[in-house]
Parts: sequence; structure tokens; C-alpha cells
Amino acid sequence: MEKRYLYIDGEVITVNAHDEVAEAIAIEGNKIIAVGSSEDILQLKNEDSEVIDLNGRTLMPGFIDSHLHITMYGTNELSISCKSEHINSIEDLFVELKNRADETPKGEWIRAWGYNEQNMKEGRFPTKEELDSVSTDHPIIIVRTCGHISAVNSQALKLAEIDKATPDPEGGSYEKDEAGELTGLMIENAHMKMFNIAAFTEKEMEEAHAIASSKFAEKGITSIHDATGYGMDNLRALQLAAQNGVVKQRVYAMVGALSEAQDVVKHMVASGITTGLGDHRFRIGPVKLFLDGSSSGPTIWTREPYTSNQNYCGVHYFSQEEVDELFIPAHEKGWQITAHAQGDAAIDMLLNCIEKANKLHPRPNARHRIEHAGVAAPDLIKRMKEQNVVPIPNPAFHYEYGDGYVKNYGDRADHMYPLGDYLREGVTAAIASDCSVTDFWPMRGIHTSLVRKSHTGQTIGENQRVSLLEAIRMYTINGAFASFEEDVKGSLEPGKLADLILFDRSLLNAGTEELLEAQVEWTIIDGELVYDKNKTGVLS
Repeated sequence: MEKRYLYIDGEVITVNAHDEVAEAIAIEGNKIIAVGSSEDILQLKNEDSEVIDLNGRTLMPGFIDSHLHITMYGTNELSISCKSEHINSIEDLFVELKNRADETPKGEWIRAWGYNEQNMKEGRFPTKEELDSVSTDHPIIIVRTCGHISAVNSQALKLAEIDKATPDPEGGSYEKDEAGELTGLMIENAHMKMFNIAAFTEKEMEEAHAIASSKFAEKGITSIHDATGYGMDNLRALQLAAQNGVVKQRVYAMVGALSEAQDVVKHMVASGITTGLGDHRFRIGPVKLFLDGSSSGPTIWTREPYTSNQNYCGVHYFSQEEVDELFIPAHEKGWQITAHAQGDAAIDMLLNCIEKANKLHPRPNARHRIEHAGVAAPDLIKRMKEQNVVPIPNPAFHYEYGDGYVKNYGDRADHMYPLGDYLREGVTAAIASDCSVTDFWPMRGIHTSLVRKSHTGQTIGENQRVSLLEAIRMYTINGAFASFEEDVKGSLEPGKLADLILFDRSLLNAGTEELLEAQVEWTIIDGELVYDKNKTGVLS
């Protein structure tokens, strides 16, 4: 007989259909067996039960982050972080780069991530020549915080076989100076190609997955929807990490790549497998493309010119015909489809494709997705509702990048990641961090969903605010819905998987600002304790 755990006298946020808050819950093995009052749950006590008094603290379903990059986050932890408090200038960064070069064998990559030129004293990217002054014996890549732009040195360009005569790739560019010489700045698809060349080894990826999974468990994340990184090799490595228990979280894996994603999509559609293959620990998700650029770059594709540049509407990777040719056959064969679509023009393109696919090959409950769905104007949201599309917004972006959104997109920023509009229209939206583009701590995303403020205090789209319970629903059961798993996880109900987290306080009685101080006491996945703040931290 498996041991029975009875958790009583708590604030049990169930996220059931009625958003009920209970007092107690019982789990046995990897399943929830009962939810109710403390008195009801105590009646289930037997000779092999353990009773845990929650003392009014919040117990709730584990967070489901519906779009993050676990491999990229983990490998970033192996690299230099430009978000470190002591890096405020290019000169500061070069100190770190030179130190790393001194301890790295010649020929191996020197990598940094999280660069934001707007936060640097110089207000720009380092040039190829400046990076060459750090080292010409190592290829160097500095990745912008958005993950869509990078700066590299001459050795990196040499490895990639890129020179000033190399034509720009579709949907990207190699920046050149007035004399026609490469500056080392890789924009959009040019960066994606370079990023693949700077890929990590299998050993590094295994270490990265372990680091990332441990960090996620500390913050109560029990399921992730991985948004791809290094293509099929990354997918295989992630599946192995999940099977071997290196990654503790349940994984719903999007299938694509940062570069040449169209080739991956074609290969997978022809393979004969479809979305849903796998089990509750690792499952194949949608095929994925990139349709446009970065919201903070800014390079997203918009229907009207940028407020900050009346001659610019951003970058797009594919034509409508190309998207249709890739995705309609995928839909016909049973795949869920999705794409990175930040600007309203990109969202419009993806919705056009979904509408055609659903009309040509009607399929109930396809649940196609839109990753980010940044500038989601009201007309686009109505079309999402009509097609049963699941948008995956990133409210935490407003905290880190919101001031830039107002500058670049004007009033359109009020309709970026519009949780309030989704609720009013009846669209099921699942919150995600897009880690490592911004902080994966779910409370940052939830807090920003409640206040809609940037880090400087600027309010952006006040009418898009939602309540705490509404935000929690978007970070739990809606994420399960986005992966067709709402019947087995995402809420605390009898028969569902025991993925749950305990906070160090009552969330419903906490002030809005206090939510950012809340800490996860422990995290349980599949009935097993994987993190305990009061004992040994992350458990092996």
C-alpha cells in the first residue's frame, strides 16, 4: 500500500471550474485522491498516513510555463551574464570576456548572453574589432537579451564562413558599416544561423538541463512547454534528459529550430508522427516556425509603421504562401501548429493560415497556438476565438521592456499581451515567461498581470489587468489546456496527477507587492518531493 499524505488547514487553491478554495487535500502515490475540508480529509487517515498542517499557507497546482527555452537557459548559466549588476558598460563586459578567454582553451567559444544595449553606458553593441581586441584565438558571441540579435568577432565569422560578400539570409541581415565592411552584428535570421554554429556539446547540454530543471523546481514550475533551441539534436537531448530524470518537470516539446525551422517542420510532417506522441513526462507538442522578430529588438512585424520610426514595419521570415505550404499539410496530418508571432501583421498571417487549414480540413479541437501574440489587437482576438486558438502571452515582458514598447509602438502597447481582452472575449490564454528572454519566476509574470507596470512604474494598458485567481488559472490549467492535458493536470481535483506546490504564506491574503516576496516551500511532481526549501533544496 502506498503512503497517503493528508494536507490540512491550508488555503488550497484548486483552480477547478468554480475557482474553489478548499482547506485540505489528500494524495496517494502520484494522484490526488480527495480535496475538501480538513474534517473531510482527516476521515481518510489510515495506519500508513502522514498528516501535514499547512497553517494557512497556500497549496496550489504547480506552475505550467507554456513557453520557455530550457536548454538556452541552462547553457546561459554556463556563459557570462550581461544582466549581472556589475556589467553596465562594454568595458565592464570586456573584463569578464578576457577573464573567460584566459581560462578557455584556444578555439573554444566564449559566450555571453542577456546583452541590452539600451542599458549600457555606450548605448550600442560592441564592434567586431572591439571583440577581436579581447581574443582572436576564440570565437566570441554576445547574444542580445531578446535572443534575436548577436555581436560576434572575426573568428566567429570565419567559422561561419561569412564575409562582406555573403548575401543576407531571408528574414535577417549581416550589418555593414558605411564602407561595406561587416560590423559583427547579426540580426534576426543571421543571428539564428550563427547561434546554431555556436552550439553547445552534448555534455554541456546535459549539465545545462540539470541546472535549469533545479532552478525551475525552486520556483514551483512542474511542467514546461519547451520552445526549441538547437533543432533536432536539442529535442533528442531533452527527451533523454526527461527519461533519465535529469529534467524533473513534465515536458511538452515544440518541434522546430532557431534556424531553418521550415526544414524541421517538413521532416516531422513527413515522419508519420504527430502531436501527442509520448507520455506525461515527455510529449511531442506542435510544429513551430518563427514568423517575425523581437518585441524589444525592436524587429516585430507590424501592420502600421513603428511609432518610433515611420519608415519601418519590422522583419518577417516567410510569405503567406510559404506558411500555408508548411502548416496546412501539418494540420491535415494531425499536428498542432504554432509560430512565434509578435507583431499584428505576423499574427494576422498565422490566423490566415489557420482559417484556411480549418476550412479545408475541418478538425475538431485542433487548439492551434500563437506563441507570444504580442500586438493582439481586438480584431485579431475575435478571430482567435472563432478558430479556438490558444495564445501564449508573456506579461512579464511589460516589466522589463514596457517602456520601450510605449516608445516604439505607442498606443498599441496597451494591446500587447492583453490578458483582460482575452478574458472578456472568452479566449483561453496560457501565460509563459519565454525564459531566458526574461525572468522565469512565475510571480513576476503574475504580479505584472495584476499591475501592468514597467520597472520604472509606467502603467501600460490598465484595462488589461486581471485578478490573482485569473492569473493563476492562466499559469496552470490554461497551460494544461494548451497541451491537451487539462484532464490530468493543471488543477487540484481527485484523479489528477499530484503536481503541487506550497508557498510560505497565504497568497490570497497577501498584498499585491507582497506577492513578489512569496517563496515556494516545496515542490512535488508526480507525487515525489523534488524541492524542499527547508531541508536540502533541490533533491536528486
